[in-house]
Amino acid sequence: MLDAVNTWADYRSKVREFDAILEYAKAVSQSLIGATPPSRHAGYGAQIFFKLLSHSIVLRRLATDPNSREAAELWEVPSLSAVARCVVEAHDAFEYVAGHDVGEPEREFRLLLWELHDKARRLKMLGDIGSRDPLIAGFRADTQRLQADLGSHEFLATLPAELQAELRRRLARGDPPAFHLSQRQRCALSGVNADWHNVVTMQLSQYAHTLPFPMQQLAQFQADTPDGLRLMALPLLFTMSFLTRVTEKMTSLMPGRLPQPPSRTARTMAAWRALAEQRVQG
Repeated sequence: MLDAVNTWADYRSKVREFDAILEYAKAVSQSLIGATPPSRHAGYGAQIFFKLLSHSIVLRRLATDPNSREAAELWEVPSLSAVARCVVEAHDAFEYVAGHDVGEPEREFRLLLWELHDKARRLKMLGDIGSRDPLIAGFRADTQRLQADLGSHEFLATLPAELQAELRRRLARGDPPAFHLSQRQRCALSGVNADWHNVVTMQLSQYAHTLPFPMQQLAQFQADTPDGLRLMALPLLFTMSFLTRVTEKMTSLMPGRLPQPPSRTARTMAAWRALAEQRVQG
């Protein structure tokens, strides 16, 4: 993937691929305006899709203009990587909440757990800052209600004993996880290679964080070299699979409303979707 970027022409080609996928995703988003989601999880899925699309639009705006070599700047890479990391997180939430093909009891359980995680975090944050907001009482009541619903949910009783016990312990101490499955388990259900997902996450995080190696690398590399061009392209390349996957899955959540991509864009999307399914080495 990255080794295909060696010249400015290569960089321009990859940016054009990103642009094609992004334009199709925008067309899909336009077709969803005013639509009524057929289910609660489809409604959440559409909201997450809009969030992921917004991240992708910002990512493209931050990226170096492929037609202006003079404006190339490697110090944009950390900001690009941080936004790209948000795209990955949005993809993972989309899959857990709306993308995976699961039965209704598990779907309901997932939504309850996801919502409880959010409520519990907000309640803790408000408590940590000593807030006296009158809304806290409502947050606390909602948290207790969701916790009770989860504790007695039929799907919880079907989980392996060890996982069930861990979830009950976390619920009891007010620290519910956002997901009841590990990243590797969620990748398997998504059809995403877990090792590839890990590589992408680690590389993006390396540049998003302020650490010695990436800082030194950014200072040493030149934007007009193959290494520099690969760094500039990295956040865009790493997000195309996630943008493709979520955009395509919206067609199953909102059937009959979404436009089809142009044939060339469809081929590009198929290639990036396939990349996420493959093991990455080197």
